[in-house]
Amino acid sequence: MSKFAERYGPWAVITGASSGIGAEFARQLAGYGLNVVLVARRRDRLEELASGIEDMYRVEARVAPADLTARNIVQVLQPALADIEIGLLVNCAGFGTTGPFLDMDPSVQESMINLNCHAPIVLTHEVAQSMRERGRGGVIFVSSVNGFCAAPGMANYNATKGYDLLFAEGLAAELAPYGVDVQALCPGGTYTEFQHVAGLDSRALGPLSGLVFANASTVVTTSLRKLGKRVTVIHGFINKLNVFMMRFMPRWLSTRLLGTALRRLAAHH
Repeated sequence: MSKFAERYGPWAVITGASSGIGAEFARQLAGYGLNVVLVARRRDRLEELASGIEDMYRVEARVAPADLTARNIVQVLQPALADIEIGLLVNCAGFGTTGPFLDMDPSVQESMINLNCHAPIVLTHEVAQSMRERGRGGVIFVSSVNGFCAAPGMANYNATKGYDLLFAEGLAAELAPYGVDVQALCPGGTYTEFQHVAGLDSRALGPLSGLVFANASTVVTTSLRKLGKRVTVIHGFINKLNVFMMRFMPRWLSTRLLGTALRRLAAHH
């Protein structure tokens, strides 16, 4: 058994595991020798991923189809989690929208808060209790570089990611004395389904898209390499530079600049 599996195994729970960063977390954690519980709405995708993981990595992969926007998500997932020892929770599920907030469907915006904020909080409260008792384990919150700054057109999404970021940093300080590692992973643009759902198109950046957008595999590799070593993990040099520069800008200016960039991405889409 690897040192990683000894510290964060034998089971990992990954939300948003049907595609993108979540699916990549599942594959890479299985590569470390962890059994995985795959949580998302689309059962067919989860079963396909689970089958591939079991064939390739010889670990157990359990599917738990669920709507993570449900207020009773802990109760819904209880049957899939009750009989296993969870050493790592990856709160990856999330979505965003673009456009003026007052023109958005309020029920969709509420669902975003439930998925991006409520589900990670209640699942962490449930799962991390036993980690604290054992004196080992980890929790990863997939935030975003957007969590460092407000933006017109993504006001609610950026606020949810700011919540995830600050909650993870605070929880990390609380759980560090107990040997439980907490990470706030902050990707920038990543080639996943998120861009399409949010109404963004990386092609608007032309030849610069390769510098700004990353593959899910590199994002997850960075996260797992830094787990237990750094709380706030920003993937990519450009993203690190942007976040660093925000520290020296008045907030109104960073808000305006990010809003301009998002309008360009959305217009091209």
